[in-house]
Formats: sequence, structure tokens, C-alpha cells
Amino acid sequence: MKTQTRMFASLVLAAAGASMASAQGVPELSAWIQNFGDWRGSSTNATLNTSLRAIQADVQQVRYSATNAYINATGVPDYNIGPWAGSPNTAANQNTLARIPRSPQAQTGAKTATGLGAIGLMVDGTQIYNASDARSYQNRNVWHQNACIAEAGSFDVAGGHPSPGNAYHYHGQPRTLRARVGDDGSRHSPIIGFAFDGFPIYGSYGYANANGTGGVVRMVSSYRTRAITQRTTLPNGTVLAAANYGPAVSTTFPIGYYLEDWEFVASSGSGALDQYNGRFEVTPEYPAGTYAYHITINADGTSAYPFIIGPSYYGVVATDNTNRSVTVPATGVDRYYPCPADYNQDGGVDGDDISPFFSDWSNGADRADVNYDGGVDGQDVASFFAIWASGGC
Repeated sequence: MKTQTRMFASLVLAAAGASMASAQGVPELSAWIQNFGDWRGSSTNATLNTSLRAIQADVQQVRYSATNAYINATGVPDYNIGPWAGSPNTAANQNTLARIPRSPQAQTGAKTATGLGAIGLMVDGTQIYNASDARSYQNRNVWHQNACIAEAGSFDVAGGHPSPGNAYHYHGQPRTLRARVGDDGSRHSPIIGFAFDGFPIYGSYGYANANGTGGVVRMVSSYRTRAITQRTTLPNGTVLAAANYGPAVSTTFPIGYYLEDWEFVASSGSGALDQYNGRFEVTPEYPAGTYAYHITINADGTSAYPFIIGPSYYGVVATDNTNRSVTVPATGVDRYYPCPADYNQDGGVDGDDISPFFSDWSNGADRADVNYDGGVDGQDVASFFAIWASGGC
């Protein structure tokens, strides 16, 4: 009987496969940490914990069309954050709605600079910033401060801190998130986030060779500090007027303190990461290859410049993210669930999922569109029980 059931399951899944394949196992949908329970923000600091416990954590929902993924998130993770020494800011619900292009494209012309504010999202919905802290030497907009040095004192144990707008974010590696998803070098890193150009951001480890061979190694940035003691020139060789000199390299302003202290040396790091801190590579989620960024760290585990994404994006940027003007189309958009038959989201497909499925199915709820064909009908019942009989997705 069990063999017959499995044969039935295989036949139904094969019939429904084309529709289900449009969503299941697609990294830009499946990588997000969705909150299907009542996970809340938290902190070891009692005062912060009170306010964070009022905020739903991680990603609230993932929707998708043929061309985009739409991510709703509070920007607060479900692990401990804070306190932030010396910072007057806190972490608050950002009501983020982001659009991630599902078929990202390389920018063929001049690349777009990674500006201030969010430039992508971690898979738990927290925001990603670039390497700058928005300050420059004597406010001249020439020598720009490196946030991972100048603001490191305000970073919490997870590696982030809040902005003046109370947006919790990372300039460098998200330490707690990396630990949570197992980014420890024992395997190829998982996807840690997505940039606003749609390309994935992996953790700190990848295959030694871009074609997926050579074992797993730490991805090393191809940026290095310049051999300078005086800040009188820029990395591109521009000789500055005296009024635009930066401070001499010292214990107060060590080398690396400014973004202009760094220079890109092609292929000098392992994995041949480019000036955008990524490469075209084979990964577990993209066996045919994709362009991908990597979070870079030093041998001692500290964050390594340019940390997440370089000074510019590799791809065409979805600019409605940066000006917070994303809208979701009224039609052609479906909700994504990691396993459509795991109705109670307990990690398994079993008898406890049957009652809530039929309740939604009888009411025609979108959640019951198990085969992702845009309608709720008998085919969803067949697909549900096919998945149920085979033990899960």
C-alpha cells in the first residue's frame, strides 16, 4: 500500500511540477527566514528587550511575480541585539517592503555606487549598509570614514547597530546570523542576503574555483591597504590640493580608517573576488552559475573591507528600494510558502496539517493554492496529499 501511495504521489507531483517549480526551490524565494510563528525581537538589555518584544521579528511574508520577489520585514531579527554603546538610537520596526529582481542583470554601463542607507537585505530582513559611516574628514567629502573602524564601538554582539532613523543594520559581517545559518567554513556558505540589484550575497566561504571545484575556502577580498603614511593622493592616483589632504596615518587615524586608504588589486584575494566583492560562480543553489557577492572576513574572523558589497553594485539596481517607493502589483502576485503542505509550519508534513488545509481550501484562501497555479481547486487537494504522502517537500 505504501508503494502504491508513493507511486500516486509521484504521478501527481509530476503533473503539478511545472507550476510548483515556479516557486519551490527558487533561492530568491526560499532563502528568506519567514516568521510563521510569533517570533519577536529580543535583547539582553532589559529596557531594550521590553520594546523589541513588541516587534514581530524576521520576514513577515514573501510574495512573487514572474519577475520580482516582494519582501515584507520589520528589520528586527529574532536573536539578541543591542545595546549600542554611545549611540542615542534604537531599533524600531521599519515596515520594509523590498523588491528583489528574480532575473538580475549586470549593469553594462557605468556601475551604480552603493549609496548611504540600505543597499540590500539579510535573509532575516535586517538592512545592509555599505562601508561608509556618512562622515568625512573635516566634512570635505574627500576622505570618508570606514564605519567598521570609526563606529565599531557602537556595534553589538551580533555585529549591527541602529541608524538615526532607528533602522538596525550591518556594515560588516552579521556575526549572530552567520552562526545561526552555519556559515562556519565546514561547507559552502549559505545565502546570507540579497543586494538591491537582485544578486545573492553569500557568507564567507565558497568553492576555491569559480566552476565549483577545489574544495571550500575562505573568500578573501581583493582590496588591500595602500602603502602610504601621508594622505595626499587618492587610490586612482589623483594628487590632491593641500586643502583636501587627509590626516597623516597615526594611531588616531590608522591606515584603513578611511575608505580611500584601500586600493583594489585584481585577483589578489582567494576566489578572485572583483571590485564589487563578488564573482560569477557555481554554488549549491545555482549549479549553472550566478554572479554573487561574498561577506569577507580576515583569518582571525574580523570583518574585511569592503565587508559585503564594494563601492558599487555589479548589477542593475532596483532603485524603488532605495527611495522606499516599492509597490506590489494588484494581479499576478502569489504568496510564497517554504513547503506548501506544511500548514502549521512545524517543519514536517503530517496529520496536523490536514485540518487547517481543508479549512483554507473550503474558503478558497490563497494559502491553499498548493500547486501554485493561481487557483484553489481539486488539483490542490491532489498536490497536498502527494506531498503529504511522500513525507514533505
